[in-house]
Parts: sequence; C-alpha cells; structure tokens
Amino acid sequence: MSVFRNVFISVILLILFGWGMIAFYYASIDISEFFKDSKQTTMFELNLTPILAFVCIGVIVSFITNSKKKKKYWAKALLLPDEFKESDEREKQITSQACRASYISMMHAFPIITSLLLFYPFISETYPYYPIVIFLLLPLTQVVTYLISWKKNY
Repeated sequence: MSVFRNVFISVILLILFGWGMIAFYYASIDISEFFKDSKQTTMFELNLTPILAFVCIGVIVSFITNSKKKKKYWAKALLLPDEFKESDEREKQITSQACRASYISMMHAFPIITSLLLFYPFISETYPYYPIVIFLLLPLTQVVTYLISWKKNY
C-alpha cells in the first residue's frame, strides 16, 4: 500500500510544482513588461501559495520519511524514492519490472508529448503556460506507469 501512497504524494507534489512554475511564469512576464516600460509602479506580483504549499508538503513528507529511517544517511533518504527500498528479492524484481515499464513508456510518451507542443501557437493566448503543463506530463507518465506495472506484478 505504500507504493500507492508514494505515487499519490508524487502526483500531488508534481501538481503543486506545476502550479508554482505557472506562478513564476506570470511573474517573469510582469518582470519583462516592467523592463520594457519602466513607468510602471510595480515590478511584478508572485502568488506564493503554490510555492509554499509545495515546500511545506515536501518538507513534511521528507521529515516523515527520514524519521522512519534512523540509520540511513539523510541524503540517500531524500534522493531515493521509497519504492527503491525493497526488503526482499521479490520486491526487487517487481521494482525492476516497474522501472523497465516506466522507461519504455517514456520512449512512447516523449514523441507524443513533444508533438503536443505543436499546438502551442494556437492556444498561446488562452494558455500561455501550456509548455509547463506539457513538460510535467513526462514525470507524471513515469509515475503512473510505474504504479500500474507495480500493481500488475505484485
């Protein structure tokens, strides 16, 4: 059940990260407009809600993960997902198969997601942050494929 929890947390963090990047995108547009017209009174506005939510949830998840592993190095605990901390050979085999499926899915997802960028000129006025959303589909594809493969093989 921890794999489902980890995937859920990963998806939530990806969504919050994307929301934060969209906030930074709008701030960068405001900054570029400020440099074009220096008569503006404000330089930029930045919505800190998604960024703070991403950082807070990320810190809480890292703290909970690290508090369970007393003898592990903190860097290894932060850099390796919980899915890679297998306890026996069967779990290692399942993880290996899920990683392989995730890797293969990227070979199919990458051209599709890249071709979705061709629609950007048509919707750039409505969704100027479209490339951010499209690029976040790459890790989302990996996480979902990993979960499906892990569930199938378990």
